[in-house]
Amino acid sequence: MGWVDFSADDRERVKHALKQLAEPGTLDELGIGSLRDGFADLLFPGFSTIQTRAKYLITIPRMLRDYLALPVVVRRRQSPEQYLVERENKLAASLTKRHVGEGVTGIIGSSMGEGEGVTRHPSSVYWVALRIWGIIATTASRNQFLRSLRSDEDPLGSTLLDEVDDNDAGSWGSRIKLDRHAHDWFENVGIHLTNSEAAFLSEKLRAGPFHSLPTQFEHHDLRNEMLGHRSFPALAEGIRIKTDLPVKTRDAVEMAHSFSELICGAHIRFNHLVAVKGGRDDLITAYGQEWEAWSQSPHVGPESVAQWVRETRARPNVYTLQFLNDWSGAVAKGATLSSLDELVRQQAVRNKRERSILNKPLPREFGWIGMKRLDYRWSQVRTILSDIREGLAC
Repeated sequence: MGWVDFSADDRERVKHALKQLAEPGTLDELGIGSLRDGFADLLFPGFSTIQTRAKYLITIPRMLRDYLALPVVVRRRQSPEQYLVERENKLAASLTKRHVGEGVTGIIGSSMGEGEGVTRHPSSVYWVALRIWGIIATTASRNQFLRSLRSDEDPLGSTLLDEVDDNDAGSWGSRIKLDRHAHDWFENVGIHLTNSEAAFLSEKLRAGPFHSLPTQFEHHDLRNEMLGHRSFPALAEGIRIKTDLPVKTRDAVEMAHSFSELICGAHIRFNHLVAVKGGRDDLITAYGQEWEAWSQSPHVGPESVAQWVRETRARPNVYTLQFLNDWSGAVAKGATLSSLDELVRQQAVRNKRERSILNKPLPREFGWIGMKRLDYRWSQVRTILSDIREGLAC
């Protein structure tokens, strides 16, 4: 794949989108992923479904600082890319050993065998977050940033190892933010944040994109309260009643929730079609009941679709845009189930063509396929914010 016509931001988004396609719950049978991700980026910029724990927002900058603190002769023999790969593999092994038997989740590379390396490197998984939340001050992609480190002869000199206040760092080091630098941090590293690390991340979120939810949680001391909402619909309801939040933030949450509810109906009909194809009377009955419950609530019409696309800057293809307009209009007019099902069938086939499950043999046993109500990465954000809360309590 060539990247000639793409910005660094575009490249990072595409890479993350490709990785996320392999994650459970992201199967996009109706082609609405562009708009879903647009809302997720609006509400939770920098976060992705493959992020696991907040600690990596600290360990990656520490590794980069460690590399810059190496003598020039050592850095000439080992590129920053090689150094990161080596250290990230060692980090995975150290964290896995440290927390063995504790039931700790989210350690990247915990399942790798002897002599194996990490498949998903934290520095790739978290790079967009590090940039957006100002932990690494750059607009460059990960690879661009690492390449730029190669050309610097002595970016930090000997000042780093004696550093206490991060504001005193040298030119390159000042781009890599930390609560404080400890040259022996790796010796006792764990997945949980220290109080200092958690306070640092809290301040970075506070200074982030103003209308994003993590930033507003910090400004209005809402983090702990909002962590009580386990699902995005519950979070949306919690945000709705917070009238002191900026209108732009509350409107974004309301739009995301309305989109999720509208498209949930389409996914119910899609799964009903699959159940009919597979002759699954039990699922036909269950999805029929879900449809009845869904249809009791009011849903937005076609006038909202253009606003969603405009606010998220999403780029759904022409077929998906037409489907969203047709689906919302048909629902608003109380169209027949047969006509609604035909809209869904056409969109599924246009989206996946011969790969659509409607065009393929079904497995012997199957259940719900694809999306339902959208999460917008709230599950991952919630874990990271929980890590910060627990660190602050230390």
